[in-house]
Amino acid sequence: MKSLLLCLLLPFAFQEHTYTVGEVMRHARQLHNDSAVVQITGYVTRKLRDNNYMFEDRTAEIQVDIDPKYLPKTPFTDKDAVTIKALVQYEINKPITLKVSQPVSND
Repeated sequence: MKSLLLCLLLPFAFQEHTYTVGEVMRHARQLHNDSAVVQITGYVTRKLRDNNYMFEDRTAEIQVDIDPKYLPKTPFTDKDAVTIKALVQYEINKPITLKVSQPVSND
């Protein structure tokens, strides 16, 4: 009986929740403490310096650190929606940032 219940509930355990930038900013402390990988969809609007970019969706904007190895092979513009999976970096009195941990997809 336990194994049947486990088989039924297992698919729900691995479903990824897509966050908005606003949700990430509101829950940054908890997401940072949980070391949770968040998935967000939006637009990379500009390059700030080195590997830092400004990312935004309809709710807010946030800085993301994208290592060049995680950038997509095909170029994209600020009009192309991209999905990133990143770790939340939260420190008191510093801006909330995201560190991309998986390849950026521009489907």
